[in-house]
Amino acid sequence: MSKLTDVVLRMSRKLTEDIAALARLRAAGKPKTFPRFREIRAAYLDIQGLIFSIQERLEAAGKELPPNFPQWVLRQKLSAIAIFTDISHSFVSDPPLALTSSLGAFDVLVAEQKAFNETLHTFDTMLMEAGIDDKTADELDATRTKIEQILGMIETLLLTSPKILEEF
Repeated sequence: MSKLTDVVLRMSRKLTEDIAALARLRAAGKPKTFPRFREIRAAYLDIQGLIFSIQERLEAAGKELPPNFPQWVLRQKLSAIAIFTDISHSFVSDPPLALTSSLGAFDVLVAEQKAFNETLHTFDTMLMEAGIDDKTADELDATRTKIEQILGMIETLLLTSPKILEEF
């Protein structure tokens, strides 16, 4: 086994651990504070970065990886999206005052809106490439619906959130 293949496999083990940790955060319930949500979001973004790093190395590692490894990575990405979407949905549907009234909230809401829009646009492609079963597809359809709901809730929050202060 080449060194690169070993690195990819170790990264995939870390990915599995990180996604399990994110799932435990979801099981713990809605984040109570805005800083806690940001910590969870940072963990999710780390997972996405790890997935990107693995995907970059797939072609070079090539045939030494298990069969269907690229689809496994894509399924992990979909799983992370589903978990973070659940956390975001519970948080945005009943946001703390800090998310609706603080001066920094507008920037965060705009960033979340952009991120979820990008996810929504690539979601269907990922589903087809992942080669998932019907049961999982149904669960991910529910995730797609939640993403659409989150985008609607963020749009509403943006209407009432304090705008960014600009210099004159």
